[in-house]
Amino acid sequence: MRVVVAGSSGLIGGALRAAYHGDGHEVVRLVRRPAQAPDEVRWDPLRPDPRLVEGADAVVNLAGAPLGDRRWNARYRALIASSRIDTASALATMAARAAAPPSVLVSMSGIRYYGVDRGDEELTETSAAGTDGFLPLVTARWEAATGTAAEAGVRVCHLRTALVLAGEGGLVPRLLTPFRCGLGSTLGSGRAYWSFLTLHDTVAAIRFLAERPRTEGPYNLAAPNPVRAADFTKALASAIGRTARLRLPLWALRIGVGQMGPEVLGSLRVIPERLSAAGFCFGYPDIEAALRAALKGNPDTQRLRRSSDP
Repeated sequence: MRVVVAGSSGLIGGALRAAYHGDGHEVVRLVRRPAQAPDEVRWDPLRPDPRLVEGADAVVNLAGAPLGDRRWNARYRALIASSRIDTASALATMAARAAAPPSVLVSMSGIRYYGVDRGDEELTETSAAGTDGFLPLVTARWEAATGTAAEAGVRVCHLRTALVLAGEGGLVPRLLTPFRCGLGSTLGSGRAYWSFLTLHDTVAAIRFLAERPRTEGPYNLAAPNPVRAADFTKALASAIGRTARLRLPLWALRIGVGQMGPEVLGSLRVIPERLSAAGFCFGYPDIEAALRAALKGNPDTQRLRRSSDP
């Protein structure tokens, strides 16, 4: 296969290209800086060039400014939105205008499509979109930005991705130090549902959807057994042989991380109904196994890093 990837330097992108390389596939990385490697091609989302995706078996869009790296002032909120919406729109335009269109556009989205907090409600791909926060509105526009490709007959899959568990990045490494020091804390009341997926299953699901010609539309990339925040905390503490008896109230979280806290930690009980119906098998469907796998690290990513060492 020939796979074109935008956002290939992030946590998911690195693991995805490692998995494709490991199976002998060609990966073309779209980068905004000057190309520095044979598999890189410079591109400008403001000037979409259809030739960059012509004949590709799949185009995978994982681009977007990180959510947890900075405080959400007005400028960074604008960057969060534009880095997602504009990139998705550019790739959709390229796919639609290519002389030999790609077989599929697989575009990242997120479970915040469903809102900031939906309590105990089970959310499937047919559940109503949320309208109660910044991320839900961005995510809806993010998905809509691919409409040009869909209208041109290109198969489009939206990845409504849950919290990705990995030892290489994301939430898990940030929690390990306080947990190992006995300062592990349940966030808020502990009753909020956290939907999750291991990095391994995330990559496997992306490849699954890209390679099956009858899959299209939104898919919840989440394990089938979401857990409450208190149970997540207990499972992580247990996985590293510690206890976690503290509780961090949401007002304290707002002081520490600003508006991001409630937006990314509200209760969303997401069920991967369409992904399961399509035949996808989860390697780590429960939180205990998922955290153990995350702490071991992703083998494809480790192999990629070893191959990059001098």
